[in-house]
Amino acid sequence: MTAVSTFPLRDRSQSSSPPPVQPIPDIPTKTILDYLGATGLSPELTEAERNQFVSVCQAFGLNPWKREVYATVYGEGDYRRFSVITGYEVYLKRADRSGKLDGWSSRIEGTGDSMKAIVEINRKDWSKPLIHEVYFAEAVQKKKDGTPTSFWQKMPRFQLRKVCISQSFRLCFPDELGGLPYDSSELPDIEALAVASTIPPSPQPMLPLSQPEAAPSSEGSSGPDEPPPQSEVSPSMAAPSSTAPTIRFLGYQDPYPEEPQDALLVRLEHYLDDNYSAFTERHRDWIFEKAKHSRDRHGVLKMLSYSEKVVKNISAVAGASA
Repeated sequence: MTAVSTFPLRDRSQSSSPPPVQPIPDIPTKTILDYLGATGLSPELTEAERNQFVSVCQAFGLNPWKREVYATVYGEGDYRRFSVITGYEVYLKRADRSGKLDGWSSRIEGTGDSMKAIVEINRKDWSKPLIHEVYFAEAVQKKKDGTPTSFWQKMPRFQLRKVCISQSFRLCFPDELGGLPYDSSELPDIEALAVASTIPPSPQPMLPLSQPEAAPSSEGSSGPDEPPPQSEVSPSMAAPSSTAPTIRFLGYQDPYPEEPQDALLVRLEHYLDDNYSAFTERHRDWIFEKAKHSRDRHGVLKMLSYSEKVVKNISAVAGASA
């Protein structure tokens, strides 16, 4: 089941020259840096990563405020990764802007692993359409246990169609789309999750919970400090390091001031059970163990808020992709 693409010959009978390509929009550096600051990403990126994001935005005329491009960071230490992601809608806009697009269509055929997406694109300067196929079995993103990731489980047809559209338009418009960042559906699920934490604007700023006077590294010292592997946790979900906390929390200080630590642990356990599908088993166990070994209620509150952020991220990605 190999993906199939058919490339038409160029129509040499056309006497008129193709329409001129519209210039790449100029995206000021300040616009991009303002975006990183407003979304809280600026302090999380290194100078090299900020420069890379600015360069990609300006090279391809991608405006982050229009949700055309996202900066994502995930993993910790040696496993830290930085990626720039775009949406498949950008491919459609760029193809249309070229003046060469003459209509396109997509469809889904089959079911299960044999399901495939087919995209047909017509160019004004080609005598025949480009036809490209992508099979579910080859494109699906899977977890370590071999099952599809959450988005491929919930929206397999939509995810497969996005992959096929992205690949097809890059093949059909190499000059206009070559080098553009990939769509999130073509990348590991962790990067798709990370997009949610970079979509502006947030309803309210994400503020850290008030911390006890002791250093953050002292918390949870008797419990497991190893975070879930990078394939199971997004940048905003990453565990705090021993030198500086990296988790950002929802915009409240203490929503349960009257509840003791044990009651908060029960609340956290119920929340994880109620949102079972949002976490892998290892991720869920890591969250609860960190909370259980916290020396005070602030540590449990942190993990409760952290869990809510995970669920919020997943809901935001699903809403943005709908």
